[in-house]
Parts: sequence; C-alpha cells; structure tokens
Amino acid sequence: MRIVLCDDHRLLVEAFATALRSHGHEVVALATTPEDGYRAVLEHEPDVCVLDLFFPGGSGLDAASKITSANPTCKVLILSARSDPDLIVAALTAGAAGFVLKEQSIDGILRALDRVAAGEGAVDPQLLRAAIRVPSPRRHAESQRLRFLTRREREALRRIAEGESTKEIARAMQVSQSTARTHVQNVLTKLGVRSRLQAAALVARERLTDELDNEPPKAMHGV
Repeated sequence: MRIVLCDDHRLLVEAFATALRSHGHEVVALATTPEDGYRAVLEHEPDVCVLDLFFPGGSGLDAASKITSANPTCKVLILSARSDPDLIVAALTAGAAGFVLKEQSIDGILRALDRVAAGEGAVDPQLLRAAIRVPSPRRHAESQRLRFLTRREREALRRIAEGESTKEIARAMQVSQSTARTHVQNVLTKLGVRSRLQAAALVARERLTDELDNEPPKAMHGV
C-alpha cells in the first residue's frame, strides 16, 4: 500500500513511517502541513493519506475535502488525538474514509488502513454511536431523506451507521454479500452520498437513528 503521512509532529510522523515500512507498506511522502499533504497526494497519487486534524496553520478537515475532491481514489484516514463526536461527523462529511485515535495500537491502525484501502469504512463503532447520540435541531427536516428507503435498506443503513462491513451486514441480514452490496448501493443512491461513511455521517450529523426504526411508507416496503 502506498501511503502519504501528514502530521505537524515531525518525530511522530517519522516514527510512524518507520513502523509502516516495517510492515511492508510504502510511505511515499511525509508532510507537516495540510498544504504539503495535499500537494504530496497530487504528486504521488497514494492509496491512502493518513492525516491529522489540527495544524498550527491550517485544518485537516479542509485538506481531507480537497484531497477527496482532487483524487477520489485516495482514501483519507484521519488520525486524531481527540474523539469529539462533532469532529468525527465533520471528518466523515468532509470525505474521510476512516477515523482512528492516536492512542490506538499500530496493529489497530494497520487494520484501519486495510479497511479503507479495501473500500470499507474504518471508524470504531463506539465513536460512531457517541456521535449519533448528540441531539440535532435539523433532524425532522433531514429525516425526510429516509422516506424512500425500503425496510431492508433501512436495516442496512442502521448497520452502516454502526460501522459494520459488507460481510457483517450480509451475515446479520442473512443474505449473500452481493445482495448486501446491492442494499448498500441503493442506500447511497437514495441518500445522494458517495460512500457508506458519508451515509453514516448523515445519520450521525442529523441524529436519525431512531427514525430508522419507523416503518417506511407502504409504497416503499421491500425485502
């Protein structure tokens, strides 16, 4: 896996690069500012950019949005010392494919890298659940987005919001993985989002979890 690392703590990023290389990954660039991280992604076209959130002279959120817009094939994995629910939601809304705490072990970060590189989301379910529990004043208006989801699609979205992989969704819903992928893609299309983590971010941002337990309109029922 080809990786760009971006963090303003130079010693940390160099030590992290050494650890990743020892596990067989190719670290193609180190950056200490969001701007340098963005330029490194454009130059090297990595598989993943591991990005901190806070820099003295810029925002990792802005960089994540720019990176995913300029190079959609590069997955952004946020590595942060803070786990504020609003930060998690903002990172996912900006296009990040995962959110991992800096206190995580190297094995945990490696698993997250594998998941985002494979197109899966990489957010600890506890962090997602914490984000979902914060109240939102816009929930009623945004809940209308769910009215076109069938019963099975609502179940798939609930499991997406819990951080489950396609394999886990298939097993829990007792369907094949191809059927689970179809449900997930239908959810993304109907919600107008590009990835399952952006769908999870929508649920978290607008606190729509309880809305998923309601039955869809009769015309929308499905299996």
